[in-house]
Amino acid sequence: MGAMARSYLLFVDESGGHDMVNIDPNWPVFVLAGLLVGETYYAKTLVPRVKDIKARYGLPGDAVLHSRSIRRQEGVFGFLSNEQDRQAFYADINSLICGLRVRLYAVVIDKQQLQHHFVYRVNPYNVSLSQLLSVVCGPPGTPSPNRPFVSRIIAESRGKVEDKDLQAEYQRFRVRGLASYGSPMVQVRRPATVLRVFPERVDFARKSRVVAGLELVDLVAYPVGRAAMTRQWDHPAYRVVATKLKDLILFP
Repeated sequence: MGAMARSYLLFVDESGGHDMVNIDPNWPVFVLAGLLVGETYYAKTLVPRVKDIKARYGLPGDAVLHSRSIRRQEGVFGFLSNEQDRQAFYADINSLICGLRVRLYAVVIDKQQLQHHFVYRVNPYNVSLSQLLSVVCGPPGTPSPNRPFVSRIIAESRGKVEDKDLQAEYQRFRVRGLASYGSPMVQVRRPATVLRVFPERVDFARKSRVVAGLELVDLVAYPVGRAAMTRQWDHPAYRVVATKLKDLILFP
């Protein structure tokens, strides 16, 4: 494959539901975040570092770093009710993210505005995935050899029906290309680009399965969504994410 010999993994996770009928006024956004990491680096460096943090705090090997459980101090994260332990844990997570050789991408969709943007109802997951994959390809004019070769896309499973629908949409990307949906920050991509950069299908992992890449991308999705909603871009959690954030799309 010449200059594209290095292969990457793309981990994808969302924050917020894709329901466009019953929109939660407290979280009216849909966030899709992606973490791009070299395949070898992931196995040799990222995974061991995540394991090290869990071991440092006595977490079992099958414990999943889940943003909601951490914020609510639920289950094995009950120790975070102690202020000193919580601050130390957060500091270690922040240092982990800042020290990793990864690229982060995110699309934040305002679902209330999305309702009025199209005459027909669209699925925010499908919209955001098309936009996310487009920015992963690189900025407009990027020579083909400089684009990443993504060997796998791993997304958190949301259920059999949802996974089947998303897989079908992804296959449409391979036939029709990637749409921008009118965002000036997103480039339309031809099917040939999709076939060259991305794998044949999306792989899904259950929520209970320990996948370091999905754990990390889950941790970054919520701070991005909160900052986009409140426009508090100086929030400490978002500032950490921003150190690795390659592209952030706010839509519509």
